[in-house]
Amino acid sequence: MGNTASQFFRMARWFRAEHGLSLLSVIVASIVLGLALSCGGGGNSATSTVNGTNAANVGTNGTSGTTAPSNLFYPEVITAMVGQAITADIPTVTGTVSSYTVNPALPAGLNLNSSNGVISGSPTAVTPTATYTVTAANSSGSTTASVTITVNKALSSLLKLGHDTPIQRLRFVNSRVLSQGYHGHWVLSDYDSGAILANGDQGWPPAVPCCYGGGQFVGQTVWPVDMAGATLVIGIENGLEVRSSSDGHLLATIVFPGLNSYGGVPPTAAGTTWWQLASDGSYVCAGSKLGLLVWAPTGEILVSRTGDYSVAQSFAAPGEVRVALGPAGQNVVETVSTADGTSYVSDSFSGQFHAWFLDGERFLTSLSNVVWIYSKAGVQQNVISLPTADEANSVIGQANWLWTYTTGPSLNVYSLGSSTPVVTYSTFFSATIIPSATTIAAFITSESSTAISVIDLSGASPSKVDYTLPIGGPTAYAATSSSQWIVGNFRGAVLDGASLSGAPRYLALGAAWSIAGATGRAAVSTASGTNFYFDPSVTTQEGTISFSSRKLALSSDGTVLAASSANGDIYNFDIDRTLNIYSLPSGALTNSFPYTANTSPWLFDFSLSASGTLLGQVLATETSLGTSYTRQVTATTGGATIWSDQGQDRNNPILLSPDGTLIAVSNGTPSFLSATIIYKNGTLLTAVPGFAIGWIDNNRILVNSYTSPANSSPPYTYSGCAIYDTTGAKIATPALPELHTIQTVTSDSVYSPELNSIFSLTTGQATWISPYNNKVGAVSGPYVVFEAASQVFVDSY
Repeated sequence: MGNTASQFFRMARWFRAEHGLSLLSVIVASIVLGLALSCGGGGNSATSTVNGTNAANVGTNGTSGTTAPSNLFYPEVITAMVGQAITADIPTVTGTVSSYTVNPALPAGLNLNSSNGVISGSPTAVTPTATYTVTAANSSGSTTASVTITVNKALSSLLKLGHDTPIQRLRFVNSRVLSQGYHGHWVLSDYDSGAILANGDQGWPPAVPCCYGGGQFVGQTVWPVDMAGATLVIGIENGLEVRSSSDGHLLATIVFPGLNSYGGVPPTAAGTTWWQLASDGSYVCAGSKLGLLVWAPTGEILVSRTGDYSVAQSFAAPGEVRVALGPAGQNVVETVSTADGTSYVSDSFSGQFHAWFLDGERFLTSLSNVVWIYSKAGVQQNVISLPTADEANSVIGQANWLWTYTTGPSLNVYSLGSSTPVVTYSTFFSATIIPSATTIAAFITSESSTAISVIDLSGASPSKVDYTLPIGGPTAYAATSSSQWIVGNFRGAVLDGASLSGAPRYLALGAAWSIAGATGRAAVSTASGTNFYFDPSVTTQEGTISFSSRKLALSSDGTVLAASSANGDIYNFDIDRTLNIYSLPSGALTNSFPYTANTSPWLFDFSLSASGTLLGQVLATETSLGTSYTRQVTATTGGATIWSDQGQDRNNPILLSPDGTLIAVSNGTPSFLSATIIYKNGTLLTAVPGFAIGWIDNNRILVNSYTSPANSSPPYTYSGCAIYDTTGAKIATPALPELHTIQTVTSDSVYSPELNSIFSLTTGQATWISPYNNKVGAVSGPYVVFEAASQVFVDSY
């Protein structure tokens, strides 16, 4: 090193001795102060501290400690459950901090790291919502930030769904599967047993870009995750959690304020910060405008280099980081040893750097339609000419193959030494192409089915096998080989591809589409196509029914279950619209009403009386004038129609009284013109103003009212509700919020699935409120069964 570098390290040693900081903090603080070699630009500091160290956080305007810290900020509002670890809440701060303190003391089981300010742990007791003040201080002064924390009671879990949002990423390493959902929920599973080993929630990045395109789930919407070898890494705001892939236990928390966790996706904007996990899991590296950092899985710093690595395209190989487009230059590859930080630079290459091969052993450059192939050390191995510049710009390499996917659309596979495709697959119109291991997956979706083609690149020539998936809307794929692969879909299900020769096996059940409740029994339908039923009082699974059901309904005694198939779900391209009736607890099919999508009439909606004897069906028929609807009521056993009506505005549910003798229907959309018509045994009985929500009992119905104020959007506003009896008389006007569906709990209370709350019909106030938002739920005896946090919970009210 030159004189400047030697001077830097002498000053760094003095600074460390004077202030008691870690060497990494000294390096970073010195860089920010201008004591180190110039690394150009501004941007985010490359500060990184590890749980348990004495390193200080240095913000974008950090100082050596002669100025009081400022701008302390915690990104999370912590809502926790007893016994479940929280995601580390990592603060940002401007300036150097000597210590962090908090007042009042954090809830039992949660801890504040006095060196880096990270809040982590597993709460052990219920704690009401409270605000805690964290103080960051040094010898010159202090700054504070508020953190809001709530600890809710632990709940019994009826069913672990794995995920309830679209699967964004899958990693498949040996016998471990790492899956990540759209909202940042991650799950580590054992492939062989299917058991969930660990899970957690990352939270959302500060800015979330649009995530839909071409009918598929795309885009950078949550902090990435990755897994390789014995290590998995979970991106969180301002840092990373490094965990063991064997069981998911935490190895280290890397504190890195300003980290944009692109996790293997090279950044495209100057000034960004990226991270990658080594392909063998032996280290984690990160690059920014200030330098390159390499950590061991335990959090120990292995390498710290200065330079602008913010837009580098790197490959984290065992023992070395291979860097293109880094500070060494635009037409060379710098290889940095993770053992001692030394590096060497390749000879210059031709063209513009395009991409690393997926295994990192080669890289591609291009210029117009010419593509060069180089070894990892920058030695040219071949140059080929592709038909167009567009194809050259889309080329991907793996092992001994290149491939391109063009809008033709066709997937062209090339050997490394040929400009002519070895094979062309031309049936992939609007396909999603995902490579993994030595395979390429292509999802092809139609209205009648979803197929996946798995192309094997491990042999002397490519080979393809086509499969039909039992689930629709695939979004993610991972493989260890062409015979062992998994696929995740838009509804959170993760399917084991090797099981398709028999009964499909799922590593994640996916979203709970519907939950129905009755005395002593609850039923749950999942996106994987399996329905589960339980006794909530003992959280015992009584049985399962294999039938892809979008909606469930139970009789009040829990002995009759009605289930309709996918019911028009646009991400489950299933033409079956069958409505089945089952007897519980045996699960025996007692009747079936077969319907097929796009074949008139087809099932649009259904309802079941609490007695389990009557069935209301809304059927859709396509006409030249649009869709016309027929509503009809029959016995669950079939037979003659008891009541029916027809029209283009007849698509609202049929509300059946508990004993099935009364029918209430509303037409059109809720508005100030809405009316509800009531029939008894199929004969007109009366009509009341408002839009019907549900029967409370065999004599009372709850109806919403709306007004239409000028210039309002939408053109109606909820103005209250009323309870009417079967003579049409208004008997009460409870001060309820706007409810859209209800389930009767007692003669004076109803449950709202959308609000996950129970309301008094006398006062209109909530008598039970869950702290967890849910998508679906139902009351089962003295319990509420609902979906939250990718599980189905049971809670007493």
